[in-house]
Amino acid sequence: MHNIRNLGAIGDGLADDSAAIQKVLDGGRKEVFIPAGVYRIAQTLKVDSFTKIVADPGARLFHCGETPHGAEDFLLTNRDPVFGNAEIQITGGTWDGNKTGRTNFKDPDLFNLKAFTGTVLNFRNVRDLKLSDLIVANSVVYFVRMCMLDGFEIRNIGFQSDVIENNQDGLHFNGWVRNGVVENIRALTKGQPNDDLIALNADDSMARLENTGMTCGPIENIVFRNLYAEDCHTAVRLLSYVSPIRNLRFENVVAGCRCFAINMDGARYCRTPLFRDEDFPQGVGRIENIEFRGLKVWWSTPGERKALIDGESRVENFLIRGFERDATRDQAPEVPTLWVEKTPGLPIKALAGERVVLDAVAGSEPVVVSEAFSELRLG
Repeated sequence: MHNIRNLGAIGDGLADDSAAIQKVLDGGRKEVFIPAGVYRIAQTLKVDSFTKIVADPGARLFHCGETPHGAEDFLLTNRDPVFGNAEIQITGGTWDGNKTGRTNFKDPDLFNLKAFTGTVLNFRNVRDLKLSDLIVANSVVYFVRMCMLDGFEIRNIGFQSDVIENNQDGLHFNGWVRNGVVENIRALTKGQPNDDLIALNADDSMARLENTGMTCGPIENIVFRNLYAEDCHTAVRLLSYVSPIRNLRFENVVAGCRCFAINMDGARYCRTPLFRDEDFPQGVGRIENIEFRGLKVWWSTPGERKALIDGESRVENFLIRGFERDATRDQAPEVPTLWVEKTPGLPIKALAGERVVLDAVAGSEPVVVSEAFSELRLG
C-alpha cells in the first residue's frame, strides 16, 4: 500500500498535489491509499493497468479552477485509451469537478473539439473496471464518462452538485460497452443530475465537444439495480440510431423526473440530430431485449411535456413489469404516461392488473396512454 502523504502529497487544498499523486500512480501493479484531506489537482491523474486506488471517505480531490483545460483534461482517466488498460479499481473519496472554478466551464462553441469536455472521471478502453463507494461532485458536464469497457462493476456511486448545468449526465456510456453490473446509484442533490441519471448512448454526435474521444457502438449485457433520483432531468436514456442496445435488465428504479423517466426519442430534438426522419420511414433504432423490474416514477415539477415514457425508436422485446406512477408526488398528473410514434407496425400492450389498458399496433399517428399501468410490452 502506497500512502500518497508519505510520498509528497500535502492535502491542504492549496498546494497542487497532482505531480506527487501521479508519481505514486506511475507504473501500475500497486495499491494506492489517499488519506483524508483536500487535494488540488491541476494536471490530469492517469491510472495504469493493475492499479487499485483506495481513498478515505474524508478525502476530496478537486479539479483546479485556475489551470486552463483542453479536450484531454479530466480529474482522472485511464492511462492508455488507445491500446487499453486492464484491472483498474477505484474506491472511496469525493471526486470533485469544481464547477465554480474560473477555468472550469463548457466552451460556448459546441463544436470546438480542442475544448474541455467537462468530464470528471473518464474511462475509455478498459477491461475489468471497478468503481465503488464514490461521490462524484460538481461536474461541468458529465460526472462519469465511459466507452469501450468489457467486464465492469460500478457500485455505490453518489452524485452531488449545487450548480445546475446542461448535459450533467450521471453515468454516461457510449459505444462498445458490455458485460457489466451497475448498482446503488443515487443522486444526492435535488435537481441532479440535470440530464440523464443513466445515459446509454450507443449512437451520439461525436462532433460535440463533450463527446470528444468517445465512440459509437453496441451496448449490451448489463444489469442495473437500485437507481434513485429525487428530481432528475431523465432517469434512463436509450439512444440508438444504428448501433444496438440489447440484453439489459433494470431492477428497482425510483425517480422523480422533469423531462422523461425513459427517453427513446433518438435525439431528434437535440441541437445535433443524428438523422432525418424522412430518410427512415420505418423508423430508426436497434433496442432489443430490455426489461425493467420495478419502475416507480413521478413528475417532480409541474408543466407541459411529452410523456414519462417516450418511445420513438424501434424496439424488440421491451418489457416493464411492476410500473408505478406515484400519484402522491406527481406534480403533473395531466401529462401522459406513454407516447409512441415513428415506429409503424410496433405492437404495444399495456396492462393494469388483468385489465388491458391498450392493445394496439403503432401506425402513422402517435399512440398515447394517459393513465398509469402496471405492465408494458413493446415489440
